[in-house]
Amino acid sequence: WLGITLGCAECHDHKFDPLTTRDFYRFEAFFADIKERGLYSGANSDGNWGPFIKVPNEQQAADLESLDQQIAATRKILDASTSELTAAQIEWEKTLRTWTSLNPDTMISMEGAKLSTRADGAILVGEKNPATDSYELTFKNVPAGVTAIRLEVLPDDSLPNKGPGRAGNGNFVLSELIVKVKPATAEGQADSEAIPVPLQNATATYEQTGAAEANPYKKWAVEAAIDGDVKGKTWGWAVMEKAGQPNFAVFETATDLTLPEGATLQMTLAQNLDNPGHNIGCFRISVATSARPFKATDAPPANLAAVLATPAEQRSEAKTTELAAYYRTIAPSLQPTRDQLAELEKKRAELDASITSTLVAEAVEPRMVRVLPRGNWMDETGEEVTPAFPEILASPATSDRRLNRLDLAKWIVGADNPLTSRVIVNRLWKMYFGAGISRKLDDLGAQGEWPSHPLLLDFLADDFRSKGWDLKRTIKAMVMSRTYRQSSLTDQSLREKDPYNRWVARQGRFRLDAELVRDNALAVSGLLIDSVGGKSVFPYQPAGYWAYLNFPTREWQNDSGEKLYRRGLYTHWQRQYLHPSLLAFDAPTREECTADRARSNTPLQSLVLLNDPSYVEAARAFAELILRDGGQTTAERLDFAFRRAVSRPATQEEITVLDQLLKTHLAEYESNPAAAAEVLTVGAKPAAEDLAKPEFAAWTSVARTLLNLHEVITRN
Repeated sequence: WLGITLGCAECHDHKFDPLTTRDFYRFEAFFADIKERGLYSGANSDGNWGPFIKVPNEQQAADLESLDQQIAATRKILDASTSELTAAQIEWEKTLRTWTSLNPDTMISMEGAKLSTRADGAILVGEKNPATDSYELTFKNVPAGVTAIRLEVLPDDSLPNKGPGRAGNGNFVLSELIVKVKPATAEGQADSEAIPVPLQNATATYEQTGAAEANPYKKWAVEAAIDGDVKGKTWGWAVMEKAGQPNFAVFETATDLTLPEGATLQMTLAQNLDNPGHNIGCFRISVATSARPFKATDAPPANLAAVLATPAEQRSEAKTTELAAYYRTIAPSLQPTRDQLAELEKKRAELDASITSTLVAEAVEPRMVRVLPRGNWMDETGEEVTPAFPEILASPATSDRRLNRLDLAKWIVGADNPLTSRVIVNRLWKMYFGAGISRKLDDLGAQGEWPSHPLLLDFLADDFRSKGWDLKRTIKAMVMSRTYRQSSLTDQSLREKDPYNRWVARQGRFRLDAELVRDNALAVSGLLIDSVGGKSVFPYQPAGYWAYLNFPTREWQNDSGEKLYRRGLYTHWQRQYLHPSLLAFDAPTREECTADRARSNTPLQSLVLLNDPSYVEAARAFAELILRDGGQTTAERLDFAFRRAVSRPATQEEITVLDQLLKTHLAEYESNPAAAAEVLTVGAKPAAEDLAKPEFAAWTSVARTLLNLHEVITRN
């Protein structure tokens, strides 16, 4: 704990040394035990994984007990079986729909996947999994008077995460279900055009939540599968949270469907998500002929289909009980009670979320620890040792009791321990001057570097600790000092005497950290949202970047609105799968502790600044500012752009070069309006409609060039 606290600047994602098989099972057993005892339930509200408990105050504890009693009493009502419920269940069973499974006469994947039929009649898709795909099915033997079509998506052991989709996490997206009737063609006549079958009132047993705000349906809605793609061809029905489980969607036909003699029914399952591989892996088509309306959620779950198909008098007691328990979840007479239970559970969840949680450790007898002679863990002759502080840094403990982690925590920030405050102020100095007073940030001991200004380090450390560990106060003192406010420019004589600026006789000059590079571009363009706090956000990221991320597999969904323009500090960080833009600018993967980041200068960074959607969009917004506020002439606008981007006026040489660049791109975009439109559509923020597109696009190219300058991403 001492090493983690004092030796690691980015300690969010520590990893153990490679675990042996025995280690793995010890950890697995430990977490299983604490989970069973209610001490662990996954990640807490701060995203930290580990055992934790809630610590309610007296009022919260009383409210919890009251709600628990009310919930238990309400559930008791729902669990009770009555003669009225039994009679209602019998009537309900009589109203259940009958579905007829259809066997396709032909089935084909338009992109070359293999479609085969399982023993239960379901269609299984295998082999090639293209980025997008469409399945074409035809049916001849279709009952007359079809009123609804049911699409079941089913799990299968051959699919990732058991499916029902073929994406790495078992998901899929059905973009559009197209149904047509192909009339019979007499010999010698041309093929007749297929007649569309209008579908309506699409419902599903489950629709994926957590959609990007750009999704017009605000979820992966089944309705999007019959909207004719008018709201975008990539949106559709998905079930990510229910991967590995069966689900189905029901689509009503607008009118009763009966195939004319010799006609065939054609179905197309289009899957067009821009995240590759989200195709259905196993499915089955059924039709019904009973009266409308249909609602997927009214149907019993698939595991009860066999029970319902068995006459009541032949059902086992266990199956009868299972069916009765399900009916109580949908019985109309119990709806008020279910609503009451839902409200009580919601109140309890809200109360529970407001209660402070704390990490806990098991209260076990500390094990005896010995010095291991020559590292031999089987040698028990070594001296027994107990927890203590480093003698060189602290006075011996006067208490006779064994020291614990609370004692360690108090000592870390205690007046007798100078190390913590020295480490912190040294790292703050590095942030604002480019290098620490001691350059070795992760080791202030004998293996580190002697501070260039020992008395300054002592003063800052003591001032920081004695003034209540106030970070803002210490930072303010640093940046208001004359030392900080120096220019980074210097003469040849000083560079020769102090090439590494250890005297701090000038200000440092260094490239911004990865998160700040994007922040700076957004700030220059006027897009940056500088609100404080909140959940992680998901700016633009290349499709498929998470394709090989497992345990569990998951998807990146770009955010929308203001979330796209929040500071890099809030970008979601998935351990070694950090955002590729951050990786390009030397952000560490957090697979190892990193106290001091390296800084590189690579062609890839220039490509990111030129082509990453975040920077292209920022350049477009910057171009709009230049056109609106930069003046009337090209020289005035370029001068405005330089003052905003690098805080200095443009030189005549720079104006000449960029003026020529502007003219070149303006001529290109005037001759190719489609190219101009393409540039102006990058990013979620709509482009201004009142500006001439060729000129707007040309200035966007100029702004991209400016944001790519070394001077823009360098802190002077």
